[in-house]
Amino acid sequence: MAQDTAPEDIKLREDEVLFLNRQIASMARLGMPLAKGLRILARDVTSEDLRRVVEGIQQDLDEGHSLQEALAKYPRTFSRIHLEVVRAGESTGNLAVILEELNAHTEAMVRVRSRILEAITYPAVISAVIFAFASFFLYAIAPQFESMLIERSGAAAASANADPLAAAPPLTRYFFALSHLVQNQVAMLLLVACGVALAAWTYVKIERMGREYDDFFFRPPLFGKLFLSAALMKVTRTMRDLLLNGVSMVETLRLSSGVVGRNRISRKLEELRLAVEEGGSFSRNLAGDDVFPEAMVWKLQMAEEKGILEEALAELANEFEADVDQQTTLITKVLSPILLVVMGGVVFLMFLACFEPLTESAALMGG
Repeated sequence: MAQDTAPEDIKLREDEVLFLNRQIASMARLGMPLAKGLRILARDVTSEDLRRVVEGIQQDLDEGHSLQEALAKYPRTFSRIHLEVVRAGESTGNLAVILEELNAHTEAMVRVRSRILEAITYPAVISAVIFAFASFFLYAIAPQFESMLIERSGAAAASANADPLAAAPPLTRYFFALSHLVQNQVAMLLLVACGVALAAWTYVKIERMGREYDDFFFRPPLFGKLFLSAALMKVTRTMRDLLLNGVSMVETLRLSSGVVGRNRISRKLEELRLAVEEGGSFSRNLAGDDVFPEAMVWKLQMAEEKGILEEALAELANEFEADVDQQTTLITKVLSPILLVVMGGVVFLMFLACFEPLTESAALMGG
């Protein structure tokens, strides 16, 4: 990376952020001055981006800035939630413990996103394989079958001045018509362009899945429950970690509303924030709009009354993470046979369209 890259343009990988958190937590636990420890650490890291971040944080600490202020210069790497938790850790003197909790938070988010990508990638790959196979068959194989059929029926059709494929089954005629469309260079270019655009769109969507959601993600069968559980897990885990580290309920709701994108959950959390700002109760305003499950609502209502809201949020986060695992397994079990049947059906229809008229033609010639 160029040396003149601004700090706000640097984005570390998640494994690099976890590594840096662990190193800072270790320094804080051992009572080592962070600036000195980071200076030593900068000599050992091999990643150019990570080295520049470590050196930048170390220089800011030497100049008297807090760790939270130093991290805030890298907004693409350290989220507002990360900064709030670090600020709470510095103010309470529990930086090592809080950084370990922050790592646990990040690892939980990575696990859920990995499970979502696992559930999405399999059907996406199989669909791409079916699309590629069908395109290749229509472009390269189908014309050969069409030529064979025309040769077999060509003489009789020519004498009768008729279409040599007129006697072919409807499926065969439709299939060859589709093949002609693919053979057309303009149509083929459009098909390839659509395929590339679809692949790019799918890649962008898959990259977003697990990080943020819009309301559309909550609607599809099978996948809707997966995305909803993942979003609720992110919200409950984030709220638990922020409240546990002394962040106010208003700020917690504001930050939590941004971890799942723009959807009905984030809008509801924003409504809750406004209600709490006006002196209302968080849990009593949870119900309504069919945003949160009833079990979640009554658990949080009872927990707030008993003063154990953080414990209830942690339990709910674990439950939603377990739901994500179960739903991912269910999707794989359900979609695997369906996609295999679809793939087999596509192959069967293609060969049926090609071989059936050839078989009938051979039978007639034999007769």
